[in-house]
Amino acid sequence: SGAQTAPYQKNSVDVMAVGNLPNELPRDASRYFGEQLIKYVLKDLIDGNSRVIDRATIVKNGVLTEAYDYMKEYAYGA
Repeated sequence: SGAQTAPYQKNSVDVMAVGNLPNELPRDASRYFGEQLIKYVLKDLIDGNSRVIDRATIVKNGVLTEAYDYMKEYAYGA
């Protein structure tokens, strides 16, 4: 019902939330992630040729990038 009740009652769900941990609620986390993505990353993605995006790219065209080559054994089971 969304109504607030006293804690620890039978047949109720208790929710404890922490304001600075948005990942506790997936919708809030998704919204926050999207806002941060738009604010800090979108322009670099659209403009292209960004060192930030290049450094953050783990796989390109199905191959580990040079910065993440150390993961080759784990990724490919070699």
